[in-house]
Formats: sequence, C-alpha cells, structure tokens
Amino acid sequence: MSTEDRAATQAASEILRESVDELMATFERQRAEMAAVEQRLASTTVTAWSSDNLVRVDANTAGVPVDVHLTPEAFKRSTPEKLGRSILEAVQHAARQATEVSQQAWAPIAALADDVPDLPDIAPGMPSIKSVVDSLFPDPVTTPPPAAPLDDEDEDEFFRTRGYLEGGK
Repeated sequence: MSTEDRAATQAASEILRESVDELMATFERQRAEMAAVEQRLASTTVTAWSSDNLVRVDANTAGVPVDVHLTPEAFKRSTPEKLGRSILEAVQHAARQATEVSQQAWAPIAALADDVPDLPDIAPGMPSIKSVVDSLFPDPVTTPPPAAPLDDEDEDEFFRTRGYLEGGK
C-alpha cells in the first residue's frame, strides 16, 4: 500500500469516526430526552366530554381510559342506548386527544432524529432506522360521525317520567 493510499484510507477512517462520534452524541441526547418524555407522558392524562355533556372520560396518553364519570343527569336525560353512544363518543375523543398529546411530546425527538444520518447513509446496505421509528406512530384515529342529539320523542317513557324511582309503576 502506497503512502497516498494509506493517507486516503486514514482520511476516510477519520471521516467515518467523526460521523460515528456525532451519531453517538446525538443518540445520547435522544436517549436522555426520551426518558424525560416518557416520564412526562406517564403522569399525563387527557379529559374529554361527550357532546351532550353527560359523560366525561379521563385517559392516559396511550388512550386507555383511567376514569369514566357519568353526570347525575345521565340516567334522567338518556336511554341506555344513547348513554352507550355518549360513552363511546367521549372515549374516542379522549383517545384522539391522547394521540395528539403523545405526538406533540415526541415531536422534538423526531426533529432531532432528522439531523442524524440514517444507518444506510453510513453503511450502505444496512436497514433504515428512521423507517422503523416512523412505523411506531400510526395515523391518528379518524373522526367518528357526530352522535345523534338527544330528543324527548326518542326517549323511553320509563326514563322520562322517572318511573325507575317508583319501582316501574
């Protein structure tokens, strides 16, 4: 190997070493930021109400309900079918909010990752890490059709007249 070839190889090695050092430094920043985001999200909840204001759902940032609250009027102003739709509506709304909060929390890390060369950029033929990360966040839940508004004509006489308080008389 000639001196020129050796110098070229050393220069290429130095460039690769600098790229790897930069990649490792960015990885450490991301790791620290990810731990902070995970901790923040673990203690975060979102709250959503049904459009008829009969149901409130609190959910964690994974969209899992952690509390469901029915107002006292829920049993007076609604039928079981409509109350079920109200609960579903509030749960879905909370899940969408949780997805948005989670995506906003992870956005700075995703932006930091855009500045880092991907694995195939450094070592051709290697799989793309960015495509794996992109697959971790599915598209947000689509908006469901609006729930039918409650109207007195559709309500069951049993609930409207408070027959449940009189033992069904």
